[in-house]
Amino acid sequence: FCQGQGVGAVGNPFFGSEAVEFCIHAKCQMTDIGGPFCSQLNVMCCITEQCSFPPAEGSPICVCFNKKLAGADGFSGLKLFDWEANFADTFWISYVFCGGCGVSGLQANGRPLYALQVKELCIKEEAKLTTPCEDGKWCSGVGTSLCFWNQVTFPPAENAPKFVCFNIMNPNSGAKPMAYGA
Repeated sequence: FCQGQGVGAVGNPFFGSEAVEFCIHAKCQMTDIGGPFCSQLNVMCCITEQCSFPPAEGSPICVCFNKKLAGADGFSGLKLFDWEANFADTFWISYVFCGGCGVSGLQANGRPLYALQVKELCIKEEAKLTTPCEDGKWCSGVGTSLCFWNQVTFPPAENAPKFVCFNIMNPNSGAKPMAYGA
């Protein structure tokens, strides 16, 4: 009644999704491998975490309770949506080689209340807080993995079919099995 799955062409993109669930807007997409291979930057209330392999330019090698023990002075200019992360703006509890965890004041230096960006090899994900129930939707999303597609909207879209199985209940759509995206 409010979701569906389908089969379509493979590729363009191979993997991807976008969803809003109450007050979290999330995206996932396929991207290039490398530059960096893996990275993470997230803020959850007063906690900031950063990790990157290879390490972000300017990252220290070892920090313990905001005391730099080895390495550079810290990164600057890492972007998390509209916020620019600078190493000096966080009290780092620990930071070792390529990642660490620190604390700050709520929304200090313009940081978001909740946001994250994660890249693992060729998959990049991001999420952030948004206005709850935009356009009257509690949740909505669309995504693909290879040739499998899914879609959800709650409450259901006004003109959405209530039940369709292999397009039998929707003969006027013109769609044919395995033809989507071809």
